Amino acid sequence: MENKTRHKLSQTLYPLWLVSANLIARLGGMIILVMIGHVFASGMLGAYFSMLALVGLAVTATQAGSGPLLIRFAQSNRYRSALGIVIIRIIIAVIATAIVMTFTNQPLATYWPLILMPMAAALSPDWLIAARTEFSRLGLIAVIAQLVGISTAIWAVMFDHAIALFAIAPSISIAGQIVSSVLAGTPSKPHPTFPPDHTPSRSTTFGLSGFTLLAGCLPNLDFVLLGQDNDALFMAQRIFLFCAGLLAAIASTLFAKRQSGTLRDVWLLFPMAAISLVLTVAPDQVAMLIYAAPSPELIAVLQHGALWPLLLALLTRQILALQEMANAAWLGWACLTVLIATASLISPIMAATDVIVFAQYRLGLLILVLIAWSTITSKRRVSA
Repeated sequence: MENKTRHKLSQTLYPLWLVSANLIARLGGMIILVMIGHVFASGMLGAYFSMLALVGLAVTATQAGSGPLLIRFAQSNRYRSALGIVIIRIIIAVIATAIVMTFTNQPLATYWPLILMPMAAALSPDWLIAARTEFSRLGLIAVIAQLVGISTAIWAVMFDHAIALFAIAPSISIAGQIVSSVLAGTPSKPHPTFPPDHTPSRSTTFGLSGFTLLAGCLPNLDFVLLGQDNDALFMAQRIFLFCAGLLAAIASTLFAKRQSGTLRDVWLLFPMAAISLVLTVAPDQVAMLIYAAPSPELIAVLQHGALWPLLLALLTRQILALQEMANAAWLGWACLTVLIATASLISPIMAATDVIVFAQYRLGLLILVLIAWSTITSKRRVSA
């Protein structure tokens, strides 16, 4: 009876220790942010963060839905298909890197470490570790990578050098790629296997790619398309990205475990609701904790964007529910296309607070679209 109770508790709380490990890794990221935020000028930080957001889109394009797809291929023992996806990721990484270099106005001598990140993302075998549900190892990878990043940040702070600043994020990516490669080759347990009907079909593959690309782009997309190199906006975005990173870790765990229902909603929504509350009540304390002299504009962006974490969590919930449904395979691609197209209709000359408000409106509209689609398809299924 005791073993049965313990197993049930484990099944209920399985994301807890992964979230704890991820929080340790995110704490490392926050330490880095505090270190550089109290040393480098806002102009230098704004340039770094805006460039990092652009490279983040390149990393997302490289992964482009392939993470969940690779997990399903590994769990179905379709390694030849997985190898093909990895090759495609490498090709996309090269193309995305070339595009970043074309569209940035920063000098290559300063930002060149950042262009290593898409290739590191393409080659990382963390999906194989996730397929085996070795979540403790994913936490270990994150912690080691953040320790490397902290070491690089100490170097940047000590020497106050731009190239060291721009090397922080790449050092984290490359360290994560190296550690995950080592751990992927030494499994601690066999991965769970699923019957043939769980193998992704063509439509499911298309849907997974679209929805995961949509989810991956959202933390950076509106900031890049609408931000116009606004320093305060991109400094605030680093705080929002803390939320997005934690949310992505929780979502990947729920996806690998095929979790649904109330438990999924609790793990997705409760942490982000707590963060939104803190940003609503005390945006100035949050800003002062991270940056030496936060501007009133930065504090205003945090307060105006307080609902962003919760809205992203609600959207992630809908994506998890829809991304493997064959009849919604095109929906993620359509939403992403509309987001990019409508950004060109919005005035590029806006205050930072207006940008974050627009970004939240767009998240809210996406949530309504996905809920409407779920409701309509459910009614059709019942009537049929």
